[in-house]
Amino acid sequence: MNYYYLIASLPDISPEMDPSKLDFEEIFDLIYRNLSEEDKALFRYLIYPNDIDNLLSILSEKHLDWTMGGFKKPAIFQVEEMKGYKLNKGNFPDFMHDYLTDNEDRFAGMSLREMEEGLLDRFYNEVFGLENKFLISYYAFLRGLRALIAAFHYNTYDFLSQPKIQDADRLLLQVGPDRSPAALVTKDYPYLEELIKVLSENQPKKTERFIDKVQWDFLESQSEGAFSPSQVFAYTVKLQILQRWLKIDSKKDSKYFEKLQHQIINQSRPSKIPTI
Repeated sequence: MNYYYLIASLPDISPEMDPSKLDFEEIFDLIYRNLSEEDKALFRYLIYPNDIDNLLSILSEKHLDWTMGGFKKPAIFQVEEMKGYKLNKGNFPDFMHDYLTDNEDRFAGMSLREMEEGLLDRFYNEVFGLENKFLISYYAFLRGLRALIAAFHYNTYDFLSQPKIQDADRLLLQVGPDRSPAALVTKDYPYLEELIKVLSENQPKKTERFIDKVQWDFLESQSEGAFSPSQVFAYTVKLQILQRWLKIDSKKDSKYFEKLQHQIINQSRPSKIPTI
């Protein structure tokens, strides 16, 4: 489907812009209302990661006595619907419904990282079965990026258990402080050397900025032509990146981010820290 009129009506965005000038809720709503029914169903998979984070936050508050963080938006499911997940899971996508059903009696004995890894595995499996080129390419890229970061963290912090990542045998041996990745690895991940350098500086906000830049550059290469659904989907992910940084740069969220950094560096949390 051609989305000429929709794309022409969207504001221009860039990583350097001031995101406070954007009305995110209005733009997300504009995009969703103008999609075909088929593309709306696919669009939801760009929003489900926020629902995943919201569900994990609710589960960790209930079973791990953690304070629930802010509710992430845009989200497909409202906070009250998500809090009542036992009654409402029939409304959730299959990956989330099946995860809750299969693990209902196990959450109390799971760490947040175990919860996250299990839920993300089901999400990725469902995405890769959709046969949508953009979603498969984007989430395969994102999973690879997260695997590199998890491998680096595992080789940096003694208190982390071995992560469940793709290509673990190769990445866990080669990605970490004072390790030199083989040429084949750097070919597969051309941004790897710079990523390792940024991670080694131990500055979480700088790291997040770099990760988002890598994602943005990837998204720039993914459009299948002007005014295509993939262009709308890439724009949606970029919009979420800008929205996230507006929140991180706020005083409240900046203080939370600094507190989290302190806890990670000083290993003050008894539970496992989830990988980025």
